[in-house]
Amino acid sequence: MNKNAYSTIDLSARRNAQMGIKMKIIFSLTFKSASRDPFLILWSIVLPIGGAIGLGIFIKSPDYPQHILTGMMAISILFYSFMTTSFAILIQRRRGVYNLLRVTPMPLWKYICSISGAWTLISFLCAMLVLLSGVFVLKINISLMSFLALIPIIIIATAGYIFFSFFIASLSRTDNNVSILTNIITMPLMFCSSAFYSLNNTPEFIKTVSCFNPFQWFVSGLRNALELSWLSYLIHLGLVLLVAIVALILALKTFRYSE
Repeated sequence: MNKNAYSTIDLSARRNAQMGIKMKIIFSLTFKSASRDPFLILWSIVLPIGGAIGLGIFIKSPDYPQHILTGMMAISILFYSFMTTSFAILIQRRRGVYNLLRVTPMPLWKYICSISGAWTLISFLCAMLVLLSGVFVLKINISLMSFLALIPIIIIATAGYIFFSFFIASLSRTDNNVSILTNIITMPLMFCSSAFYSLNNTPEFIKTVSCFNPFQWFVSGLRNALELSWLSYLIHLGLVLLVAIVALILALKTFRYSE
């Protein structure tokens, strides 16, 4: 190999290293900025923890504390990784962040991976705070295997919601549009699921809808992880992964750089 070839490889390695450093910086800045968001504290931490503890103590049923805990973990993740990030993406597009990327050496997909990674970590930490509230206040025992099983389904579901938020932000031009769309989507997802209550006594059409409800697949996956029901867990994990892949395709096909 001649000297020019060595120089090309060395230059390419240095560029990759610099790009890696830039991605880490974007990840770190996004994490710090997003973690100070007051909406995060209210909708993804205070509300789910308060709901899990309050309802878990108020409703005198032996199985209900674990039931509401998993429901509130899922809601915490849905609120942050879908609703909050939809607004954040719209704000970034308005500020021209995605347009600026066109004149920088950083590819768009690396920027999106960096910010999505930071948002995924924040959402995961919120879910862990809700889980800890159940362990310490509601006295719910979580085995090591259950905890390990929770990790992949939380990460995949969170990534899927974030990808879907890119799609929703692409359809919107104002905060009102985002608010309307996210509420229209999240309300049926939540209330046609078993996040708050058992579906055993609900009307038949709600049971039917819940079978095709992606949020219900996520909630069921969390419960299967805690109960170590492996076959059902793997089925729901696969369904959640499928939703994430579809959301990623939608995000890529509809992405908008500017207004």
